[in-house]
Amino acid sequence: MKTLKKGSKNADVKFLQQSLAKLGYVISVDGIFGNDTERTVIRFQNDNDLSPDGVVGSNTWAVLTDLTSVRPAPVFGIDVSHHNGAINWNNINQSQVNFVYCKATQGRWFRDPMLHSNMNELKRLNFIRGVYHFFTFKDVTAAEQVNNLLGTGIDFSQPGTLPPVLDVEWQQSNSLNQYIKDNQALCAQKVQAWLAGIEAATGRKPLIYTNRFFWQDYMGNPPGFDSYLLWVASYRNDEPRLPEGWNDYAIWQFTESASVQGIPGNVDKNVFNGSVADLRKLALLG
Repeated sequence: MKTLKKGSKNADVKFLQQSLAKLGYVISVDGIFGNDTERTVIRFQNDNDLSPDGVVGSNTWAVLTDLTSVRPAPVFGIDVSHHNGAINWNNINQSQVNFVYCKATQGRWFRDPMLHSNMNELKRLNFIRGVYHFFTFKDVTAAEQVNNLLGTGIDFSQPGTLPPVLDVEWQQSNSLNQYIKDNQALCAQKVQAWLAGIEAATGRKPLIYTNRFFWQDYMGNPPGFDSYLLWVASYRNDEPRLPEGWNDYAIWQFTESASVQGIPGNVDKNVFNGSVADLRKLALLG
């Protein structure tokens, strides 16, 4: 391969970008070696003990080729809500989007108005799919929030359906976030009660979606949750930073500003920590 550097524009640049994306780096695949590609190349070089000069010469090509030849293609997914608007799922490339999580509910009453439209289309097109509940901590019980999700009628025993997810993160106001800080033990008990209630009702063990800093700074790193699979939000190009208590993750949300053909605006993008066969098994297809 030719030596590539900032300003290069050819098919080799596109192949370089595709190879870096295959390794999990967030990069635009446009065939243009601009600032974004240079920064990503430097990250790759730093990650692999290469001279971080941003130039793709023989040494960088050799390491890149070696890594991409032995590492399986990543299993990518997205998560959406009514904020993404009406989506024409026929336009989504299933070779690039292996699974989709949809927002279902929040708190005691809220149900996402796009939930059933999205889930019906995903089922029709045989996407692997799942739903999540955004947890509210104050002035609502865990049982009320369990009932909210169950009231949507989602059948979690249906093949192709991923386990339910509890979204544990920052709330909509500083006062609500401060409430969590001031009542950490109670909030952890509520989270545990929701997880147990959903598992008892559906027969599926939920995942927990959270962020290292929220789990640490607001929840206080509560123990006893490490048996739940983790969906971690960590917007980095290298490995995600995990909350205390977990040694691994099931899903990594690595960006909130991805571009997906068929969906206007930015989209949350994720990578599954396993093979397509592993994902299918989690979705009751294995």
